[in-house]
Amino acid sequence: MQKIEFTIESQKKLSKAVIDELPFLSQFQIKKIIENKDIKVNSNRIKEDLDLKNGDQVVVYYKTSEQKEWYTQIYSDNNVLIVNKRAGIEVVSENDRDLISILKKKFLNIYPVHRIDRNTEGLVIFALNPMAEKELLQAFKTRKGIIKKYALLVHGRVDISKIKRTVYLKKMTNLSKVWISEVKTTGFEPIITEFELIEYIGEDSLLSASLITGKTHQIRAHIAYFGYPIVGDNKYGKDNEKQMHLTANYLAFNFNKNSKLYYLNKKNFEIIPTWL
Repeated sequence: MQKIEFTIESQKKLSKAVIDELPFLSQFQIKKIIENKDIKVNSNRIKEDLDLKNGDQVVVYYKTSEQKEWYTQIYSDNNVLIVNKRAGIEVVSENDRDLISILKKKFLNIYPVHRIDRNTEGLVIFALNPMAEKELLQAFKTRKGIIKKYALLVHGRVDISKIKRTVYLKKMTNLSKVWISEVKTTGFEPIITEFELIEYIGEDSLLSASLITGKTHQIRAHIAYFGYPIVGDNKYGKDNEKQMHLTANYLAFNFNKNSKLYYLNKKNFEIIPTWL
């Protein structure tokens, strides 16, 4: 049996809390786990779908055979590794329940150089030696050398002309979310996101987004501020979709000729979102 422990940060049903932490489990599997009393809440065995509150301590026991792979390897050479990360896992976290910990079991030397949100799926690149780490970190810091795009499905038929490219963001650590403002205000930092309308799908809109700056929840908060929350984003929108429709779907390179990673300029990678 595998065990996971976590603390509740907002009021929710026990089943919803387990889905959030273990998205690879089906509702039927979660129902069986609860019925079999394989869950503890505040050290007490539980056999019903309780309403949990902020601060409750939860422990879930589940079979390792029920766990799916958290990533698919897309490309690797002596310098870099590119994977397609499933939604539901951090790239790097303060504990060992993250993607880098899983990858370290296979790759002796591996270095994270950027992140995507836990509930965002898609392409993530890792360095496999100190030289590549330095080159990639510099590329992400300067926003030069790496071209990264996201696909997202949002509620509503977007009028792109009304989406301001530059707004201001403030991270609210105590709420685990960010605030957006159209005017520069104390504590707010400028963010720049370029959105492109791909097509309307019924009353929703398929967009492509490029990050000119890179801040926590930037795409999610930016587009939601203008009234178009991402489908499945329960933090900045409200709906019953389990999966957030946001994917880091495109990765290409534009390194200087003097860079030891210049050879990557001949390559680009694109994946189809699981929700399309």
